[in-house]
Amino acid sequence: MVENSTNIYQPYILKIPMLNTEVLIRHVEILDNKTPEFKHVHNSLEIYYPIEGNLKIDVSDSQINIPAGQLLLLAPGTWHGTVYEPDVKRKYFIMIFDIIESISTCDDNIWSELEISELQKVLTNVKTNQYYIIDDKYNCHTIIDQINNELIIRSFGWQSILRSLYLKFIILTFRNLMPTSEHSKSRVEFPSNVNLAIEITKYMHKNYNSNITLRDVANAMYVSPRHINRVFEACFGTTFSRTLSIFRLNYAKDYLYNTNYSVEKIANLVGFSASRTLLRLFREVEGMTTTQYRDNIRKSHQ
Repeated sequence: MVENSTNIYQPYILKIPMLNTEVLIRHVEILDNKTPEFKHVHNSLEIYYPIEGNLKIDVSDSQINIPAGQLLLLAPGTWHGTVYEPDVKRKYFIMIFDIIESISTCDDNIWSELEISELQKVLTNVKTNQYYIIDDKYNCHTIIDQINNELIIRSFGWQSILRSLYLKFIILTFRNLMPTSEHSKSRVEFPSNVNLAIEITKYMHKNYNSNITLRDVANAMYVSPRHINRVFEACFGTTFSRTLSIFRLNYAKDYLYNTNYSVEKIANLVGFSASRTLLRLFREVEGMTTTQYRDNIRKSHQ
């Protein structure tokens, strides 16, 4: 845990890049039971992390108790303040920060886009719920130890290391809020140099007969729909939706040749929402009706 001799006090603003956005560190400090705190509100996010003892704090109209080993993440605009108890020994770490919300998705790194999407969800949830009490599964107290050490020793590069430690503390706080899922586990195994455009076509071949959307493909590839469109058009010179329709049309040809199914049934089997969509596309692409196609291909194979 953090040494008795602490030197953590960050009164000035630091700007730190994160993904395609920026974090503004507004204030970092370690406080104790000798420091009275008034109830207040501000437009920044804030983390309270008890290091020793329990932290009693008023949040909006409630009073909550945060033991060591948990974090409190407060949304902007939330009234809060610790309850002053001079006879109760406690020590706690606070960090006040902003995440610039003009989050851009211009980076072609597909993992960055996924993390930005996850970050946006967390920020939205925090603002909706006002605050979260979070179990610290990632031992954030070790980061506080390192912050304290850098501020005491101040060896070469300490300011750069300090920025990285602040950012790591914030990221792990958010990570504590994100449940581990099979998707997140498999994401680690997804090769960073995969040809995403080819993977998209493989997904389309496999799922053409379902009511798949661009969002479904994006979720399967762990990227944004915008990124799917951009990559696909850059590689193939055509759109995702147009290609999906052509896939379905071609698979419909198999049914027209090999079965006596009605056009309505075939349209449903290949994923079109209505038979008229298949009929219109067939005339547009093949220059004939489905009936003419069926007659012609069967005659040619007699």
